Amino acid sequence: MKRIVFIILTLILLFPHNLFALEFSDLDSEKVLIYNKDEDKILYEKNIDEVTSIASLTKMMTTLVSIEKIKDLEKEVTITKEMLEDVPWDASTAGLEVGDILTYEDLLYASMLPSGADATNSLAISLTGSIDNFVEEMNKKAKELKLEKTHFVNTTGYDETGHYSTAREILTILNYALENETFKEIFTTRNYTTNNGLKLEATIESYNKRLNNDLSYIIGSKTGYTDDAGQCLVALSNIDDTNIITITINAPYSYERPGNIIDMTKLYETLKEKYTKVNIITEDQILISLETKYAKEDTIDLNSQKNIPIYIEKPFNEDLLEIKYEGEEIIKSSTAKGTEVGKIKIYYDGELIEELPGITSSNLNFSIIKYLKENIILYISLIILLIIGLKIIKKPKKKLTNRI
Repeated sequence: MKRIVFIILTLILLFPHNLFALEFSDLDSEKVLIYNKDEDKILYEKNIDEVTSIASLTKMMTTLVSIEKIKDLEKEVTITKEMLEDVPWDASTAGLEVGDILTYEDLLYASMLPSGADATNSLAISLTGSIDNFVEEMNKKAKELKLEKTHFVNTTGYDETGHYSTAREILTILNYALENETFKEIFTTRNYTTNNGLKLEATIESYNKRLNNDLSYIIGSKTGYTDDAGQCLVALSNIDDTNIITITINAPYSYERPGNIIDMTKLYETLKEKYTKVNIITEDQILISLETKYAKEDTIDLNSQKNIPIYIEKPFNEDLLEIKYEGEEIIKSSTAKGTEVGKIKIYYDGELIEELPGITSSNLNFSIIKYLKENIILYISLIILLIIGLKIIKKPKKKLTNRI
């Protein structure tokens, strides 16, 4: 028997199976990650731990580090020749020119929206004195975020030896960055005009216009392309009132049929078809009913204090819902409404979804009849003992006679 179990386990290890409900056979991208941000759950993954070039997805880290170093977003920066001379000839730019005067806020938008390498280098030099100094700060941030497979050599994402990351670690960077309100505002902006009148458009917006695609569900994004990284995309989308982050890397280049956008569309359509957001528990729903003691009511309910929505594979199966309770099993009549008497754990398909306090939903009314019924033997015993005691006390004492 042990030998059979060993063989089965070995076969499982040799032939790994997909643990996710989502399956795709025709994606252009070599690395793909779909992540439910609201529930901190990966819905689909493909080669997400493979080290890869990441093209202009790099600029998310460049922008983040810049924001954390900038003390005044309105401070003006004059663009110098030094800031523009190391920009690769084939890199995407925001159109900055020597002598332009922009605020730091302008440069941040110019870095992210049109993916301007001229803006990222300008940020690096103005904030730290050189690109090398700034890249060192980027790598310090990577260590701070405990990224073990991420290293930067430049601010732009241009292909260079030693410049790499993974889809999973890009997700870590983005999740951290979105906690910063300035970054989030920039990341979710599609159009911006600088103080000197330069009009900037997010690359996702230009894709949308060129392909006549409805990408309105994407609320924030960063695209990228190099020969080594292929076409890439990081997108924050709202799908069925759920925040979904999608990362695609290494799609073969195509102007007419950009793999990053084609894959994003497939992923979106599949999620719409196969997944839904549903309240598995509703506010005020009875979760547990407990016995009472000395109360007119036989039971007391513990209700949910809120809706519990989750994003799940269609259809919702009530048989997969499990509610477990830990706490007092019998509730005394003196227990007031709103008293926490235990903990309630909500599971769906074996996964812990939420832990709630077990709170009584109403007051209980004391029942003298139930009290007497449950204690009648005790009272009868006490009465009998009292009677016996009284008889002993009243029993006349024997007179003692003196004998001579």
